[in-house]
Formats: sequence, C-alpha cells, structure tokens
Amino acid sequence: MERFVVESIFLVFDPHGNAEDRCNMLRLYSHKETQKTQSYNEKPNPELIKQDYIGPPDKDSNLRPYVRCIPDNETALAKMLRNKRVEVEAWNQDFWSKHNKRFYEEKEDFIKIHHQAGSTDISADEMSVFYKHFLDKNRKIHALYNLSWYIKNFELLILAFRVALQKLIKRRKL
Repeated sequence: MERFVVESIFLVFDPHGNAEDRCNMLRLYSHKETQKTQSYNEKPNPELIKQDYIGPPDKDSNLRPYVRCIPDNETALAKMLRNKRVEVEAWNQDFWSKHNKRFYEEKEDFIKIHHQAGSTDISADEMSVFYKHFLDKNRKIHALYNLSWYIKNFELLILAFRVALQKLIKRRKL
C-alpha cells in the first residue's frame, strides 16, 4: 500500500486493511494520484482516495464527518450502500446540529435568568435542574431519534450484508 504523509486532520480508516493499520489510525493519505490539500479542514476528494477518511469533530454537531471512498470497481449494490451511509450521516449531522444549537441557546437563557435574579455563580445542582428539564422536554424527540436511528442502521446492516454476500459469490466464481 503506497502512502504519502500530508499535514491533515483527517484520519485514515481502512476496515479491510491489516490489524496493524487499523490499530495505528495514522494521519496519512493514500492516493490513486497525488492530491494537494490547501488547509487543515479541506476534505479529500472521494474520487482520489483509496480509503474512508474521518475528519475532526464538527463544531455544531460534535460528530466526526466521513469522506467515503469511491472504489474503481464499485457495484450498483455497493454504491447504494455508500449513498445510504452518506444519507444517514447527513441526517444524523442535521439532527445533532439542531439539537445542540437548541441546547446551548436554552442553557444560555437559563444562565441569563439566574444572573438577572442576582446569582453570580450557578452551582452544579442548579445546572442539573436545567439538564433534567431539557431532557424531559425533549424526551419524545430523543425517543423518535433513537427509533429512526435503529431503523436506519438496520437498513445499513441489510445492505452491508447484501454487499458482503455479493463479494463472496464473486470470489467463489473466480
């Protein structure tokens, strides 16, 4: 496997590589052709990479974005799986970005109300009241999110199983 070291914050993730590669999680790029990056936050081109890349946590959602590799010999089923993964990741990113924005806005409002009431410091016990209230208020949203997340992951598992089965059948024919 050819590797080029590049200043980047994207991590290599190769689920099909050897155990040593999976354990190291090095900050390396592997290219089909040389690709130059302009900044730390620039994502690699999916057409030029051989492996999936995991980026730094997003500032809004706290999720690490993936850049999915597009293999040269990708089957229609594998493409469906890759596109479904991208779709689920975008859905997850959107949910947590909105959720965290709402959380921080409400937390800021809670702190302002306490400061207006004359409290200079807010204790951990007082903050726990806010956290519990926020969780209780968003319980249905969290339950629906979890249900949707499980369904989407089950769909991904089914597709991944079909892709693995397709690869196995193809290998047996060779």
